[in-house]
Amino acid sequence: MTRSVIAKRLSRRHRYVKGNGQRPTGGRRPPLARALAQLRRIKQRFARYIGKTYGHLAADCATCPTPCCADAQFVNVHIVRLEAKAMLATLQHSPKYGPAKVREVLARAAHAVARYGLTETGDTFGQTYACPLFEPGVGCLVHWKAKPAACIQHGCYERWEDLPETGTQRRVERQVAALDAAVHDAPSTWLPIPLWLLRAADEADESLDFRDEAEPPPRVQTAREGFSSPD
Repeated sequence: MTRSVIAKRLSRRHRYVKGNGQRPTGGRRPPLARALAQLRRIKQRFARYIGKTYGHLAADCATCPTPCCADAQFVNVHIVRLEAKAMLATLQHSPKYGPAKVREVLARAAHAVARYGLTETGDTFGQTYACPLFEPGVGCLVHWKAKPAACIQHGCYERWEDLPETGTQRRVERQVAALDAAVHDAPSTWLPIPLWLLRAADEADESLDFRDEAEPPPRVQTAREGFSSPD
């Protein structure tokens, strides 16, 4: 992808972040907003489980001199369409970051796609990249609201036997995939984070609502409610 093409795509995406973010005065909340709220709860419940069960066994990421998220030879995390929308919504409506940070992240995503040759075909899990959502001195920009399950699961452990079990992560990812399919009427392809961020930004227009509301969404019956124990 040439710089001119990237510049044109980023110009189109910038229109997405110029909205006023106002909420409608009436009417029912759109399905997307309900799905984003449910997705956030799924992720946060999983994060609490990992933190409570395994957090004390892992090294502190804040003190790590070589963050895994920035290691272009290591990161190959994949997400689905709904997760990308959740990431953009988290940044867009953050009182700390907002539209300017969305533009920065999309620019980094475009750079990652070009630099690391990320594609939507072939062995996508064999492709690695530096995550555009990682910011030095800050960490993950969507840490609490939209972090992928694989990232929540990951940690630096001294002993192999301290690693978290993987069954719960797989359950969470099935929940995420089911919710994504319910919202979009079809399952999404799992792709590297930079690719889905760019695609989601391209898809965004005035008809898409990324607002963060509290109304309980319809439940997706794909996994058990809690994560108190492994499979």
